[in-house]
Amino acid sequence: MPKNIRVGLIGAGAFTTGRMLPGFQKVAGVQVAAIANRTRASAEKVAAQFNIPQVADDWHTIVEDPTIDAVFIGTPPYVHLEMTRAALQAGKHVLCQTRISRTAAEAREMLRLSDEAKGHGVCTMLAPPAPFYGAGAYMAHLIKSGFVGKVRHIQAYNMNASMADPMAPLSNGRNDLELYGRANAMQLGLTYDVIRPLAGSATRVLSQRMNFVQDRPLTPEGPIVRNPFPDEISVVSETESGALVHVIVNYSVHFAESRIEVYGDAGTLVQKQRGDVVLGARVGDKELKEMPIPAEHAQPWLVEDEFIRLVRGEIAEPSFSFLDGVRNMEFLEAAYVSSLEGRWVALA
Repeated sequence: MPKNIRVGLIGAGAFTTGRMLPGFQKVAGVQVAAIANRTRASAEKVAAQFNIPQVADDWHTIVEDPTIDAVFIGTPPYVHLEMTRAALQAGKHVLCQTRISRTAAEAREMLRLSDEAKGHGVCTMLAPPAPFYGAGAYMAHLIKSGFVGKVRHIQAYNMNASMADPMAPLSNGRNDLELYGRANAMQLGLTYDVIRPLAGSATRVLSQRMNFVQDRPLTPEGPIVRNPFPDEISVVSETESGALVHVIVNYSVHFAESRIEVYGDAGTLVQKQRGDVVLGARVGDKELKEMPIPAEHAQPWLVEDEFIRLVRGEIAEPSFSFLDGVRNMEFLEAAYVSSLEGRWVALA
């Protein structure tokens, strides 16, 4: 693979323009060469802002362009499988948005395509979850090094007030079942991705969903429709490590704080999402105290650089893979079935 890499972007939403696109443009020897979005007008606006030379009317144009080496798929999950298949068959390396797919079956097919492409020297990677990212490596290090002793319980909160108003509209797209699937609600999957390195994969789950507001406006001025996704999800998981994990995702509460609490037999850690703050205390301490993140464990967002290094063959495996995406969707589907049937659901 040549040192200079030409990247094509498919999808130009807030995450792409706010994080991924600027990140790619900071990597030496990388050119963001083409972009396709849901409309040409929106793609042209982004292209003008970021000096992208080519605007495509259709994403197929980017995938079929022989001068493009790699693509970032930043669309909602409903087209991830189709786009990934086309890109890999065209010999393009693929970096895909965090939410890998709508279903576990789609995710497993993407993994199969990825494994097949790897045999031909073509790489794939998922963008890791941004929430809690900066201090994630430090949290994992502290737990592995025995700071809390044996982990007994993890409590995770992903909470905000975005849907606290009963008249908050559903038009943010993440309440669209066709785009995201029935199991892929809010940021439950992202929270699970953050917890897995700390507790291991879930072995079985018990879940409950709650709708505080049954009907909401479809758009700010639009008709009132049935709310297809819950306002709160609560999932209890037994894990490979033996720790019990409880995740609460609630978008209908005021003055809430998104955080992760890790309780062991020798100490406690708390990671706050805002500012990537880590607090800790061990048996004998009087209270939790802030623990500055050492430079060697700081984890700045360099995902685009990692992907390019993967493409160039400088690293063998990504930090966040399509297999991680499969594990995510299997968890989400198990939690969804549990909430419907009111029972524990085992993961394979």
